[in-house]
Amino acid sequence: MDYWKKSLPNMYKQFPEPIITIGENGVILHMNEAAKQYQRGTIRDLLPGARLSELRRITKEEGARLEQYLNRPDGTCSERHFLYFDDSEGGVISWELYKLPYDASNSSLGSHLLIRDRSESIRQQMESEAIRARYNELLDIYLDPIVIHQDSKIVFINHVAEQTIGGSSEQLLGQDIFRFIHPSDWDNVAERIKMMYKTKQRTNIKEIQLVSFRDEVFEVETMSKMIDHNGRPAVLTIIRDNSARKKAERDMIHQAFHDSLSGLPNRTHFNQQLSKMIERSSESLSDGSKQVSRFAVMVLDLDRFKNINDSLGHAYGDVFLKEMGSRIQSCVRDSETLVARMGGDEFTLLISRFQDEQQLGLLAGRITAAIQQPYRLKDSDFYTTVSIGIAVYPDNGQDTVQLLKNADTAMYEVKRNGKNGYQFYSYEFNEQLQLRLELESELRKAMEREEFRLYYQPQICSIDNKMIGVEALIRWEHPIKGIISPGVFIPVAEESDLIYSIGEWTMREACRQMKKWHDEGVFFASVSVNLSARQFLQPNLVQQIHVILEETGLDPSFLVLEITESMMMDASHSIGILNELNSCGVKISLDDFGTGYSSLSYLKHYPIYKLKIDRSFIIDITTDESDQAIVATIISMAKHLKLEVIAEGIETKEQLDFLTSHDCKEIQGYYYCRPLPAQVLEEKYLAIQEENDGIWGDLKH
Repeated sequence: MDYWKKSLPNMYKQFPEPIITIGENGVILHMNEAAKQYQRGTIRDLLPGARLSELRRITKEEGARLEQYLNRPDGTCSERHFLYFDDSEGGVISWELYKLPYDASNSSLGSHLLIRDRSESIRQQMESEAIRARYNELLDIYLDPIVIHQDSKIVFINHVAEQTIGGSSEQLLGQDIFRFIHPSDWDNVAERIKMMYKTKQRTNIKEIQLVSFRDEVFEVETMSKMIDHNGRPAVLTIIRDNSARKKAERDMIHQAFHDSLSGLPNRTHFNQQLSKMIERSSESLSDGSKQVSRFAVMVLDLDRFKNINDSLGHAYGDVFLKEMGSRIQSCVRDSETLVARMGGDEFTLLISRFQDEQQLGLLAGRITAAIQQPYRLKDSDFYTTVSIGIAVYPDNGQDTVQLLKNADTAMYEVKRNGKNGYQFYSYEFNEQLQLRLELESELRKAMEREEFRLYYQPQICSIDNKMIGVEALIRWEHPIKGIISPGVFIPVAEESDLIYSIGEWTMREACRQMKKWHDEGVFFASVSVNLSARQFLQPNLVQQIHVILEETGLDPSFLVLEITESMMMDASHSIGILNELNSCGVKISLDDFGTGYSSLSYLKHYPIYKLKIDRSFIIDITTDESDQAIVATIISMAKHLKLEVIAEGIETKEQLDFLTSHDCKEIQGYYYCRPLPAQVLEEKYLAIQEENDGIWGDLKH
């Protein structure tokens, strides 16, 4: 004990950390007061003469390492050793041992062991590492890409960021962040980073462009803040790939200014561009020293498209419209010409440059030629034509509304004159348009005032010259303007949807009158009624005819419906309607045969009862060999197909003789009788019956 007291400096006695003195044989010689009071590891339980490796809960491996450390030859400098073992509470004790050799006066060697308990600092370090690991795990599973960089070098990147940038963490860690920033954003990003290091404040959301590991450029939103990373300031940047949002925004803008069906610019886009062009040109117009910039507007409307749409259905109608839009676009050779779809079957063109009206006419001609080419849908060829109106700035208008209105007026003039063509605007059209609007207004009132009348034209059998039927023809008895021809008001009715109510009234009145004649014993004949294309395509047509026949009591076999070839363009739709009508006894006659888009196939497959030879082939039949050949062919074909045939528009004896010589059995025309009101026809028929035994001979009318 005295020896130890002499050997241990007095300062060790009061040292706050445990110190144990160990002899050269590794046994404990003495310990200071701090060691005696140390609770963890039960140092105080070790008596002098014991070995430190005999501490409770120290493992054999740790004990062996400790003995090896204690027995190692000592140098002049202290050595450090770490010792880990469990305490009595299940925790881990971590000691940091420093061995300080000393030389006792009796020449024996020993060591002073300074014991520093690092358990708390190691625990805190482990907790810190665990927190950091959990933090990194959270960053790694964060839904948005996260990059941490120090001095512009990437020191952390989560999994989502790897996918976004397109590289692995091994490839990206250590890379300069500016490698992945588009050069156009370098200065802005560098300034933002500099300000962050200075102010320690987070940045606002900023849109920039990034360059992926594969050199693909994409748009992102970024937000950054300063953090401590491994004891040093760093920048944490959250990246949000907004390419999808940007695309959605662009798509929304595109959709706002483009037609979703055809992909062409829409009405909004067209009007916007037209307004801009007018604004630029009006500046030239107001400055007399400048040459006025002329441009043109074309308004295009597909003829009879509603018939196609109603018969095929909207899905196929949309396909048809898309094809027509493509055809119009293909006709435009100037990239500065804007083609737009205004809605429905209406398209417009804005021609910013043209040499003269002839050039505009050539463009309109190309479009009409392209549109009238057949388009195959559902195993059938479908045809349409286009009516085009043209207005030129500043001649035909100096604002958007006036230009479009005048081009529209010119387009309706084309429709009025038979469709399928183009027309330049003329100020004379305004008066005509006003008359049409007035006519439509009067037409609506005509139904309420019961101003419509039916006239009947006899149909004569050429064998015995007796009446076999009549055709019902509508007339409008206007209280001021007198009799108005159907050629004047029917086109207006077609455009305004009045054709449905007018058609239904015509059908009901014709059936009622024929039933009346039957009941009164005047004559037993059939009545032919014309169906418009829009009537034929209305979904309740068959039901409507059933109701009319039941209400009037007319036998269905005495009703003949006259339809045109254009109504049968959609075989799947038309054949269903015709079969239904035929099954209930109604007969179908094909009107104006040879003037439309003739297809002999429907004569074979459709329940056609009769062909009517159009008057256009009759006019010159006595002198025109082509008309003679056509009429003779139609009669022969009808005969072989076991179809009845009737010719209309016969006005001369020579025309009649040609037809009868070719075995045409049914005749209709002024030669026998013009259309007459029901009462007048009845009186005339009865007179012929009485005077000539019902034979309609060579009479003067």
